[in-house]
Amino acid sequence: MASNRLTRKPKIDTLKLAGLDDLQTDALQSFETIEFGRFDGVDLADRELSGLTLTDCELSNVTLENVEWGGSRIFDTAFNSVNAPRLAWPRTSVRNVQIKGSRIGAFDLFEGTVRSLVIEDSKLGLVNLRGSDVRDVVFRDCLIDELDLSEATVARMAFENCRVSSLEVHQAKLSDVDLRGVEIESLRHLDGLGGTTIDSDQAVKFAAHFAAHLGMRIE
Repeated sequence: MASNRLTRKPKIDTLKLAGLDDLQTDALQSFETIEFGRFDGVDLADRELSGLTLTDCELSNVTLENVEWGGSRIFDTAFNSVNAPRLAWPRTSVRNVQIKGSRIGAFDLFEGTVRSLVIEDSKLGLVNLRGSDVRDVVFRDCLIDELDLSEATVARMAFENCRVSSLEVHQAKLSDVDLRGVEIESLRHLDGLGGTTIDSDQAVKFAAHFAAHLGMRIE
């Protein structure tokens, strides 16, 4: 039976960055720990940064092409005006992170852990959260080609003035995922939509999809 309670909003932590030191790219190395660092206008192409820990950092106007971040930990950090054909964060832990004004081709955050993430005013190709444990995420003023939540566990995700061309939710476990603020062109694997909230216009738009999924005819 459907619950009568209201959809819960994401709990987003306040990100306050102060007292940052301007650092050079050579400070960024695999399995290093960087705290209170600022990187502005740098090119990090073709870097191996697996296992890196960033805490209370800011990266602005940076190029992240062919950078491997697998298994990293990124906490209390802001990414502003990032250009990344592929942002490879597989099996990465993310907590209280903001990404703003960025262009990302493929954002691979599969099998990761996410707690409090805001992505704002950005254009993304693929957002791959397959198999991740995700809580408290907001997409705001974003264009996304494909959002893959397959086999992910997601709690409290919301969209504000967004568009997603394709949403994949195969075997996803969702709760309080608010889709009312996103225009979705295509839905895949409707079995994973439990735990989402849509508005009446979206229900009408996808009525044929729902009917086909249930083996019904609309005449």
